[in-house]
Amino acid sequence: MADRLSLLLGIALSLSALRCSGAPQVLYHNKLESLDGLLTRDGVTLVTQAWQGRAGIRIEAHGPTSVRLAEVQTKGAEVVVLTYRGHVRAANLSGRAYLEMRCSIPGKEELIAGARDAAVVGATEWVTQVTRLSLGNQPSPQTVRLNVQIEGSGAVFVHNVLLAQATR
Repeated sequence: MADRLSLLLGIALSLSALRCSGAPQVLYHNKLESLDGLLTRDGVTLVTQAWQGRAGIRIEAHGPTSVRLAEVQTKGAEVVVLTYRGHVRAANLSGRAYLEMRCSIPGKEELIAGARDAAVVGATEWVTQVTRLSLGNQPSPQTVRLNVQIEGSGAVFVHNVLLAQATR
């Protein structure tokens, strides 16, 4: 419960920094304590003691790859701002790994946001990665794809991913 409360508080503070007027709504939350619901399963295994004694997933990459965790529908609103957050760690990773979200809006180019500034490489401890995407005025729901982008080979661990939406 304390983990969820601190998570929601962190999102609220992050979104307030963007001057969002609407309270954030959690659209998707997966602690990754099972493989249920994951869209990509190749090279993905469950690790029972991944993060602070909790479960998570291990992705074994043999080269550049994109692991699709979920597809989520946004809620139509004026000036939608999305925040994608998760915990990531690397082991023997050549190249970078980071959280990435993609949104295709009819009649426009695909929008992509990635936590490249917080990418993990080599062998790291757990880091919290956050990326944001402003969809502008989108009165109809949009599909957002939540991915882990890996630009090399090695192991990447992921735990507790979340997608929240707010209005600006």
